[in-house]
Amino acid sequence: MSGQARVWDAGRADRIAARAEQPAVPAPRLLVIDTDNLHRMIVCRTADKAGFVPAGAANFAEAAKLTQTTIFDCITLDLSLGQQTGELLRHLREIDCEAPVLIVGNREAAGYRETLRFARSLGLNVGVPVPKPVDVGVLRYAFEQIKIQRRLQHGLAAVIEA
Repeated sequence: MSGQARVWDAGRADRIAARAEQPAVPAPRLLVIDTDNLHRMIVCRTADKAGFVPAGAANFAEAAKLTQTTIFDCITLDLSLGQQTGELLRHLREIDCEAPVLIVGNREAAGYRETLRFARSLGLNVGVPVPKPVDVGVLRYAFEQIKIQRRLQHGLAAVIEA
């Protein structure tokens, strides 16, 4: 554009001003709970590329500690935690977690359906289950859907407050 004069676009200026007045929606936070370090890294990297700020936990104790200090917008929970899965779901209920919980695991694994039913019976916001091995495209799509819902909630809150 060097050497060319810019034409003033009043409509563009109005759009920029309107965007500046909108409250900024911070990047959503994701808690990835999985005993497998490699899988945790894959999910965290996928979340990062989808615009999330991920944090990883390898067990119930790490996850509980993180949920005491941070409010997460989404949680992925791998069934590899075994019995700790139920403890973690109860903990999420106790802290009134409203974030979508994406249960990750092999749909044929023992306890898969029971875990889904248990999470729902606790009143947790259980998102679409993610089968293992994880398809990064499916996972990224799930994250994008959560971001869209979050933006809608923030947008509606801003409209209601105005």
